[in-house]
This record gives sequence, structure tokens and C-alpha cells, in this order.
Amino acid sequence: MSQYWKQGLATVASVGMIGVLLAGCGTNSTSPSGSNTSTPSGTGQTTSNSKPVEGGSITLDVTQAVPDMDPAIAFDTVSAEVGEQIYESLVTYDKGTDKIIGDLAQTYDVSSDGKTYTFHLRQGVKFSNGDPMTAEDFVFELERLLNKNMQPKPSPGSNFFLNITGAQAFYDGKAKSISGVSTPDDHTLVINLDKPQQYFIKILAMPFLSAVDPKFVNKVGNAAFDTDQAMGTGPFELQKNSQSQVVLVKNPNYWQKDSSGNQLPYLDKVTINVNANSQLDAMHWEQGQTAFMSPWLIGGDGMPSSAYPTIMNSPKYKKLVMTEPLNAIYYIGLNTKKTINGKPNPLSNVKVRQAIAYGFDRSQFVKINNGTVVPDAEPLPTTLEGYVKNLDPDAKYTYDPAKAKQLLKEAGYPNGFTIDFWNQSLDVSKKEDQAFQAMMKNIGITVNLHEVTWKDYLTKVMSGDAQSMDSAWNQDFPDASDFLNTLFNSNQAPENNLTNYSNPQVDSWLNQAQYMADASQRDTLYAKVINQTMRDAVWVPTYQLNGFWSVQSWVHGFYTSNVMYDPMQYIWVDPGH
Repeated sequence: MSQYWKQGLATVASVGMIGVLLAGCGTNSTSPSGSNTSTPSGTGQTTSNSKPVEGGSITLDVTQAVPDMDPAIAFDTVSAEVGEQIYESLVTYDKGTDKIIGDLAQTYDVSSDGKTYTFHLRQGVKFSNGDPMTAEDFVFELERLLNKNMQPKPSPGSNFFLNITGAQAFYDGKAKSISGVSTPDDHTLVINLDKPQQYFIKILAMPFLSAVDPKFVNKVGNAAFDTDQAMGTGPFELQKNSQSQVVLVKNPNYWQKDSSGNQLPYLDKVTINVNANSQLDAMHWEQGQTAFMSPWLIGGDGMPSSAYPTIMNSPKYKKLVMTEPLNAIYYIGLNTKKTINGKPNPLSNVKVRQAIAYGFDRSQFVKINNGTVVPDAEPLPTTLEGYVKNLDPDAKYTYDPAKAKQLLKEAGYPNGFTIDFWNQSLDVSKKEDQAFQAMMKNIGITVNLHEVTWKDYLTKVMSGDAQSMDSAWNQDFPDASDFLNTLFNSNQAPENNLTNYSNPQVDSWLNQAQYMADASQRDTLYAKVINQTMRDAVWVPTYQLNGFWSVQSWVHGFYTSNVMYDPMQYIWVDPGH
């Protein structure tokens, strides 16, 4: 399966939706814990009663090179996995939960009307080069996020922050500063919103608004900052980033300690080798060469489908596997633009898209993935608030090649046509591509496959010119809007809305739901959105995931999360235990 992108930076989260508006003067003073509490193996955290061992290193495999190191730019799980080790946000999630706690903000207050957030920053925090972190660093990063002309490319996350007062004016070039953001002193950041937004605090847990060092960024430039010149306050600093390897080393200036007062991180070094051969990745882990496999590294559900039978049928390996449901969905996207590269696009015809939906057999994809995935028929995971249990009859698609052929005939394509299909060049992705190609051939459509690197794939699909593609979404924060508003609102095209879908009625429903405090009313609107997008056959949903983490017995302090990436600052190694 392909590497999904978020998230999430991730940027990712739990099953529930925040059902009530933040009210009163809420204060959160919890700090991230560094303890290593013992829990039974296989339930989400590695077991260890030993004292953490400082030092040492681990080696990991990743299926694709890191496309982006700049937290303002990174919006895929591969980049997020590495970036989260280097950068930190105002808030984060507590270990293995969807509870928001302070990160670089030690505490924060929310006004009674839900529109003003005051963050009290930790004092004494430094970037890995020794420069002190201040509240102005977040203002600098927010202005980068909202600079639509930033070179070499603007942030894909700007829309998450346009509810901040003055953000739209700054984004449009009508203001030189963001009026809703202020810094009363070096350790206080105030953010004012135009409207209360129940999930705003979880947007801030995403990596976009991380602390970055203005002096460093201005010195090296945006292009270098996005490739091999990272500088953050996180537990690790970047030593190397190439197409073949990423090397992280301990940040000597990291602020966080564990509950016993030990300096984090425990590890001195993390080496991540880029290897697109997932079978080889599994073999490396089975041989003990790599510390763990995870969804953020290996892609998809974290375990190569080819290795699933071997690992899960082996008593030796199975006991080392931890599982966690992931709010992640895969889909085949169908570009709705009238023309692509100057040529008429058959996919702009709704009957053609519906024909493709009727011509798709989900069971084949489940079989290719050895049963590790769950077939999905709509744009939300079954585990997320807002999922529609019973779609409208005209929004459901069963496998019916005869009906698909009839729809193509009605659309004016009795003899079919040819489309271009984009995906990553990974083992299971190729098998899925070939299966899809055969399904479409069965109804008269010829599919030209373009299987490329993760970076080239992102560049193509986010340009808006990929005619069709295999894609996926892993939630950034626990709310249906992160899927529906991000992926179907016309104002998100083409960076997130890869299909260039534009339906004024859907936009209206999405925009209304964004700021509703009543959960049932939001669910009603989102149900309308889901049924309409399925009726319009913008996507062919394929499957959703369970996450598998395969963790060596000598790796301690590891825990799973569908909210955060792998917790490398808490990991320690001891081959003797």
C-alpha cells in the first residue's frame, strides 16, 4: 500500500470529535511525561521495569526519502516522522492519548468566548544551536505559513490558520502584520480568533506552527531550510538528510527531562536508511538490524503486506507486534477539471466517475494486502465521529461492471478512453495499480500507470494536474472537518483537494459546519457532504487501516499512538533486557 500523507504532520489523532466549545478560563499545566510505565506487551507500550539506559543508537528503514524538512511546508507522514524529532509546537498530545498538553507552552488559557488563547511559554528553551526561543519565533513562523508567495513554495497549511484575526488580510497582502497575534513579552503569545473554533487547539498541535529560529532561517534561506539545514528545539538535531539516508543526533540543548530527572532523549543517534523494498525492510527487522517498523516509516499500516503472514504466524515475532486503530483512509481520486494539460478530461463527466466506482472491486485490494485492511465505502473512517452508517441509495456503489459499461455509453464513451494514473513506486502499490488497471480494462478504460518516488508523486498530485491517483489521508486532528473540509472544499484545491472538486452547495455546508458548536448539527451537515461527494463520485474509497508496530524486545519506552509519530525521545535500548 502507499504511504499516506497527513498528518499529521501530523499530525493525526483519536476517534472522538470535540463536542463542546471551550468555555470559561481553561488552563492546562501538564508537561509531557518522560516516565516509562510498564504495560503488558501488545497493548500500546513496551514493557520494562529497568532503569532507562542513556546513550546508544538505533537504525531504522523508511520507504521513501524525506520530501520536506521545513515544518511550514511538510505535510506528509514521512516528513512528519522526522520533523517531529527536530521541531516542537506550542501544545502536543499526552502519551498514547488524544489529550492535549503543553509542549513549548507550559500552560495556556482560553477566554470565556473561546476566541482568545494565551500561551505561557517555557523559559530557558533553546534551539539546538543555542539561540534562545521566544514568543516572536512563533509570530515569525506564522507569517511564513501565511505568506502565499513564499519561495521556493508556499505552505500547504495556511488555510488552517485563516480564522486568526488579521490572517486573511496578511495572506491577501493587504496587511504587513497579523493583527490578531501579539507578544506581551518574550514568554507570552496571544492569539485572537475571528470565530470560536472548537478544534483550534488541536490545529496548534500540528507541526506547521513549530518554533523556528528566525536568524537561522534568514541566514540559510527557505530552500536549504526545507532540505538539509534544519534547526529546532526538539530532542534531536539533523546531521544528514539525503535521498538515501537521514541521520539524527541528540540535541545537547534539549529542555525536557524524564520523571527521574534524566536528560532526554536517551539515544545519541538515530540512522534512518531509505529503502523502497518493503520486503527487505521486513527482513532487516526480522534479523534484528532495525529497531522497529511503524506506519510512519514503512507506510500504510506499518507492516509490509508480504511479511504479514510470516510475522503474525510466528510466535517469536507476533509477541513483538503492537496494534492501534488508525483514522486513515485510502482512495482513488478522480480529477474533475474540464481539461488537463490542454486536453478534454473525460473524468469531468459525473457518469464517467460513477462508472469507475461501479467498476471497482474492493475485495481485490483487501486480498492484495493479505486481509490487513478494512474495505471502506466513504470518505470518513468508521472510527471517527460523523461517519455515516447508512449512505443514501444513490451514494452507494457495488461492484457492477455491466452498469459501469452502461454509464460510459450514456456519457458518450461506448468505446472507452485512456487516463493517466499516478502512484508511488512501492511493491504493494504496484500490485494495486495493476489490479485497478485490469478492473478498468474490464469496463473499457485504458489506464496508463505512472509510478514515481514519494517526492515526485506529491509534486504531481498537489499541482492539480494528475488525472487520477491513488492517495490517502491520515487525520491531523480528531474532527471530521479535517477530512471533509480539507479534502473537498474548493478553497483547498489543488494542494489538498487533489481532485479539484467544486460544488457550491458542498462548500456552503462545509463552511457552516466549520464553526458550529452543536455536534449533532455538524454531523447532519457532514452527512450531507458525504452523501453528495459520493453521489458525485469524486473518490472511489478503497480501504482504511489498522496500524501495526513491530518493536524489538530490546527497545524500551516505546508506545503507539494514532495522534503522534514515533516517540524517539523516550526510546532507550538495552540488548540485555
